[in-house]
Amino acid sequence: MTLKQVVTYVFRRKGGVIPISEFVFALSLDLKWFSPDQAESVLKSAEKNELVKITEDLVEPLFDIGAIEVPIDFRPDQSILEEKTLTIFDQVVERLSTVKSKPEIIRMINEEQECLRIVEPDAVALLIARKLGVDVADLIDGAYQQLIR
Repeated sequence: MTLKQVVTYVFRRKGGVIPISEFVFALSLDLKWFSPDQAESVLKSAEKNELVKITEDLVEPLFDIGAIEVPIDFRPDQSILEEKTLTIFDQVVERLSTVKSKPEIIRMINEEQECLRIVEPDAVALLIARKLGVDVADLIDGAYQQLIR
């Protein structure tokens, strides 16, 4: 939740759609929470987590900033820089682990990848999930977007 609170805090101070530079300056110079490089990392992490949309040089939130609680004395700790997002592959493996062991899942994905000659492991993992009846519909669009980038 901390990353979402950081993003919320910036947009509440600066407005709904702001230039990338203003977002970075808010985190580094105005609030003095991060260095400029760290602030850029926070922004990239927010984009990966689909909290913000970056178009050209503008940043806009993808959630209702009014719905997020941010304490008055809020100050993020540096662990926010260490937050890792799970890849689509990791998310699929995590869901598949409810029906099979992780080593078995990885073996199945590798075998299917060789058999189908599909290079993209995310696509193969999604196929295996569908075969095993595990719901991954919410991950398909994200996988597609990564493929076309």
